[in-house]
Amino acid sequence: MLQAINDRIKGWLGIVIVVLIGLPFALWGIQSYFDDAGPRYAAKVNDSEISASEFERSVSIQRQTLLRQNGGKLPIEENVLRDRTLTQMINQRLLEEVTYDSGYRISDTVLSERIRQLFTVDGVFDRERFEAGVASIGMNIPMYESSLRNELRLQQMQSAIANSSFVTRDAVNKLAALTEQTRDISVLTFNVDHFSTAAKPTAEQTKKYYDENLQRFMVPEKIIVDFVEITSDALAENIEIDEQQIEKMYDDYVASVAGREERQASHILIQTSDDKAAAQIKIESLKKELEQGADFAELAKKHSQDPGSAVKGGDLDWIALGEMVKPFEQTLFKMEKGSVSEVVETQFGFHIIKLVDVRSETIIPLGVKRYEFEDEMKADSVASMFYDLSERLASTAYENPDSLDIVVEDLGLKLNTSELFTRNKGSGITENEKVREIAFSALVLEQGSNSDIVEISPTHVVVIRLNEHVPATAIPLEAVSSKIENILKAQGGHKQTLAAALDAKTRIEAGESIDDVKSDGVKLDVIAAVGRSDNARVSDSSILHNAFDMMSAEEGKVAIKEINLISGDVALIVLNKVNLPENILQSRLDLVKSQALRENALRDFSSALLVIKENANIDRNMSLVNKVN
Repeated sequence: MLQAINDRIKGWLGIVIVVLIGLPFALWGIQSYFDDAGPRYAAKVNDSEISASEFERSVSIQRQTLLRQNGGKLPIEENVLRDRTLTQMINQRLLEEVTYDSGYRISDTVLSERIRQLFTVDGVFDRERFEAGVASIGMNIPMYESSLRNELRLQQMQSAIANSSFVTRDAVNKLAALTEQTRDISVLTFNVDHFSTAAKPTAEQTKKYYDENLQRFMVPEKIIVDFVEITSDALAENIEIDEQQIEKMYDDYVASVAGREERQASHILIQTSDDKAAAQIKIESLKKELEQGADFAELAKKHSQDPGSAVKGGDLDWIALGEMVKPFEQTLFKMEKGSVSEVVETQFGFHIIKLVDVRSETIIPLGVKRYEFEDEMKADSVASMFYDLSERLASTAYENPDSLDIVVEDLGLKLNTSELFTRNKGSGITENEKVREIAFSALVLEQGSNSDIVEISPTHVVVIRLNEHVPATAIPLEAVSSKIENILKAQGGHKQTLAAALDAKTRIEAGESIDDVKSDGVKLDVIAAVGRSDNARVSDSSILHNAFDMMSAEEGKVAIKEINLISGDVALIVLNKVNLPENILQSRLDLVKSQALRENALRDFSSALLVIKENANIDRNMSLVNKVN
């Protein structure tokens, strides 16, 4: 449900807003953080408290996100993470308050419609999916509705700010001209293979490089973890089948199949709107003709007053329960195939009905259908058991961080041990990247605590703790000496190539022409009117980036720049001319204007948040922020 905001807001502020709104959606409950005296809240925002438990849940979510994004390493110190998380939660609480105080409101109708949009499948609102989705994020329905109201109010505020932003036509034209600009450049590429005459490095040079770059020649550290896991498959094995429930499900199934029976019918209708007595005489006379052998279809074509079916001999096609008025339907579904009814009266008039054919779904025997019912019963039971047991696992492992023994005892789980694995490769549960990230996190590897609960899949969760750590060890010099020699030779060749390029640059800056400095091993490409996205016209994308990063040269000077290419070659870029667009399409101007308006809206929103914070009373519990387990 954050997608609507994400679609409209990009950049730093957009990320902050999405994080802020996501914070309340914590997955697992935990106990109060404090064991000593002092404030029992993480922060107080005006008159609203952010509890310690809310704060710790949010820190855990933020930590796991950073670990996942950074290869299992926390890119910031724990206290910095905690401080940033609390700041985000304070911002969130302030935004909730200011949107409410400013008169932004979400009606029950709007809230209900939004929930219906989020949990509608194939055009039908799925109540079970809604309740399961709310439960899966550790909320009850009132909590979820409150959070969603806050989010929708914030969207209203963002829309108001976005609608008040503006950008001048002159600014749009200048921005568009900048983006549509092209450049004429010359590129001299110095081939590293031609200019490199580097000799094989000596043993001393190889040893020195090895010592100075030892971290590059290490056998990765490995660890073993203990873990407990919960899987839906394991829970399903212990589910007992209720035979009475199976029988009830089968009876309901049979009834539903019977309810889906369809009947092909024809009818003759005489309307009663003008003269009911005359209509009754007419329908009874037609009934007698049928009893005497008259053809039903011919009578319907000649006398029926239902224009839709009369031309088809009274044919109404296939009819299911609920599709016709009650007296008609009651009669039709009591008839035998091929029979003709007595006169039936409805609000439309008098009918004579003929049942042409009957079709229904074949009822599958109980012996076959029971497997489907058993799976359904197990799935319902397992879903509830899995959620409850996962929640207990999360809280018990958190409250007892120094061992998994209490988890094993209280929940009746088995303690398992992994094989050795590295940050990048494992087997079994450690084949999962998320498990490896958590295993090598500071919480598990350095602090020796139980991990947060890790979701391997929607039906499989684990908690891990460190069993054994095998530090990284250096690969012997003998095993990597040839690799180091190649590295040093490549470095030497690059230095020689760069020296040749810099000499040519100096000569060009001194007034020599490009053709004069071109020599063997140097390739010249003259590219006219190259655009910012014309990557196919250059040999290396960095050439294009640097070409548009260059400033036009002063009168009598040359704009020239050297760059290193991915191939190891060195290139000189000479900026010959900057070409401004003569005409810019209106569609391009509209796109630039839209982007500028979005950036302005982000800036305005950021400024508004700063003003809100300056006028708020905020009390941060720094002892909690700086407390690291």
